[in-house]
Amino acid sequence: MRELVKEKNQIYQESELNIHTNLKLLRQKFGVTQKQVAEVLHVDVTTLSHYETGIRIPDIETLIRLADYYGTTVNCIISYEAI
Repeated sequence: MRELVKEKNQIYQESELNIHTNLKLLRQKFGVTQKQVAEVLHVDVTTLSHYETGIRIPDIETLIRLADYYGTTVNCIISYEAI
């Protein structure tokens, strides 16, 4: 199991998706804390932190809620280029 998680993380890190970078930049652009965003999304602040550091990838429902919160699109969040 540990090897599967390690392999998944390596594949994610090698991809050019910038989900974690884009989420952090959006939050900073809006001038809100991780705690504030986590409360709105009804997730633990640790979960949001993991999204922003690339440890975890948000599921599609969470991506939609994040896009709504930031007034953008899921495509913008998952784009290859940083916002």
